[in-house]
Amino acid sequence: KVREYTQKVAGDGKDIRDEPIELKIYRIDQDDLTLVDLPGITRVALNDQAGGDGRKLEKMILDMCKKYMAPEQSILLNVVSAMVDFSTSASLQLSRELDPTGDRTMICVTKVDQHKEDGLSDKIHSAIDMMKLDPEHVFAVRNRSQQENNDQVPLKEVRNLEKRMLDKISQDGDVGYGLGVGSLSKQLVKIQYEQIVHTLPKTQAAIRDQIEELESSMDELGEPVGDARACRSKVMHCIESSISELQDEVLGRTSSAPASDGITGASFEIALTIEDFEAERKKSLGQNGIKSIQDVGGFKFILLIYPNEKEKAKDTNGSVRASLRVNFPEDNSVASMALSYEFTVSSGEKYFSHKSKQEFAKSSSNWDRGNFMIGAAAADNIKGSTTFQVNVFVEKLVLKKQEKNTDDYQSIMLCAQLNKLQDDFVSSLDKLYSNHYFFSSNFRKKLQHEVSACRGGVGLPGAVGPHVPVNILKTLRQKLPIVVAAYRDGVQKVVLQKVDKLVDRHFESKLYPKLNVLIIDSCKSLVTQQASILVKQHGFILEWEESVCSSNHYFMDTVQSIRSIIADTENDRPSYLKHLSEATIKLMSNEDQRIVDMQIEIFAYWKLMKKRLADYMIMSTHSIMVHKPINIMLKPALLEATMSHGDTEIVRLLSPDSTIVRRRNDVSRRLDRLLKARSSLEEWDEKAQLL
Repeated sequence: KVREYTQKVAGDGKDIRDEPIELKIYRIDQDDLTLVDLPGITRVALNDQAGGDGRKLEKMILDMCKKYMAPEQSILLNVVSAMVDFSTSASLQLSRELDPTGDRTMICVTKVDQHKEDGLSDKIHSAIDMMKLDPEHVFAVRNRSQQENNDQVPLKEVRNLEKRMLDKISQDGDVGYGLGVGSLSKQLVKIQYEQIVHTLPKTQAAIRDQIEELESSMDELGEPVGDARACRSKVMHCIESSISELQDEVLGRTSSAPASDGITGASFEIALTIEDFEAERKKSLGQNGIKSIQDVGGFKFILLIYPNEKEKAKDTNGSVRASLRVNFPEDNSVASMALSYEFTVSSGEKYFSHKSKQEFAKSSSNWDRGNFMIGAAAADNIKGSTTFQVNVFVEKLVLKKQEKNTDDYQSIMLCAQLNKLQDDFVSSLDKLYSNHYFFSSNFRKKLQHEVSACRGGVGLPGAVGPHVPVNILKTLRQKLPIVVAAYRDGVQKVVLQKVDKLVDRHFESKLYPKLNVLIIDSCKSLVTQQASILVKQHGFILEWEESVCSSNHYFMDTVQSIRSIIADTENDRPSYLKHLSEATIKLMSNEDQRIVDMQIEIFAYWKLMKKRLADYMIMSTHSIMVHKPINIMLKPALLEATMSHGDTEIVRLLSPDSTIVRRRNDVSRRLDRLLKARSSLEEWDEKAQLL
């Protein structure tokens, strides 16, 4: 079997691969031992070993050996032939490098029956002195010879042959080191036991940390795809949660923005109900916890319930543990966080609670130290439907200092982005023509030219036709479509960006790329459709403005205000009216005085029209691009895009990328091994305490 598996891993030749082959050998009369058989260290490479490069081969073998020999839990058993010079043994040299004190090093001297010369004991004692070894860590043994292997000599007879030969070695008294395979086996078990006792706390802590890290990875990788019903439930939850947050962003009720102090002050609860708690305890012995996840500002707060966590292997039932875990955002911006939280457990008339406060610095991708235990005796009395809840208050969040990008609106709430676009739109309208422009000499010349071109038409002598200001306003309106289009495009862009960001988070694009693409395409289609409707609506509004009319008193109020300012000789005038006064106007011709009146009236009407246009454009844009799609149309559209599929297709949509599947399977296997290791160590620890 060893040859067969070696060939599978390393090929037909003699190549080297750092991939272990695990074998389990069961015997009734044998002590438990875990042995790692490492390759011999060689400096001469064959053609099919490391490309024939001896140095490369030696490095590969040394790196492989060091990986298993370096941990302080490892016992270094050097198997050395009695026929070689111990001082040149590569394995002994490596052991001396990795274990300078010799506490973990053992030597097994083989083929002692083939050492025909005197002085074997002196040779072994020299090695003990050189390596500073405990004599109880050195053994001389006799194994089967090749001929005995060929003749299939029984192991019992081989051990008898070994005993007779070793008796001759020790006939003059104690040799000062161990003799025989039997003694070696017992000593290995003894040393392994002592080493386990010595390193057990560190090993248990390391296993616990790795379990927490892998459980966090499992959370990030998501749950395995279930049946069609579970997939539909998952999709429905994602749709509702993303739309709910989008609606909150429009109303300004929540913030996903990592502002200066992040989510400081956030208060929320996470609840999880187990309908039949007694049954759940029976099937949850030491397994992964039951979880409920809440996303708050990019942080995943996870309530984990372990219904039956045994403290000792012999316990029939264990304690109940409720745990709070925080998975941090991927942007690595968190420096530290302070939380206050309260666990509550209610089942019928039974009620348990626990309050705590924690402040911690970020040292990994998650924090998992918030725990509440209910002892086994109390837990056994919890029956029926049981609700676990944790109320969390984020007291403080400190972010790492990062350069701010003022052009990045992704982290700003949608309502703030829309408000800024509205302000920019109004500002752009104001910048088209300043107050000075309407009372400038250039504008006055434009009016004079228009009046001159129309002089002599229908009307009383010296009168200016009413179509003159209308024509001027028509000219002024020519730039409006450009400003309106820029505002409309800006709203469409920020809505799509925000939708894309929330969908990416709620629909977990890395886990479910097919579903994510479908949802994003559906959202883009809806927003694009609404944008087309808005283009027409904006066209209607601009068309309305071609009719120069209004019943709004704001127009006449503005006209009277300007005339009052011109007539006022005591107070300062605005700079754009400095050159106008009653005295200067009286000196003008009748036509020029009428032109001044037109300047005032066109200025007043333009101000009225700007306010009216801004209101209509902002209201129509918000209604068509924000309110209707987000509050009315988006949910039905997403349900139609996803739920209309058959069972096979809905499962396919939630099937993760093959890379994610492989990672999840790998993490799951590692987690299962660690959970079994933790259980075995707990059982071993219990037995050790009884000895």
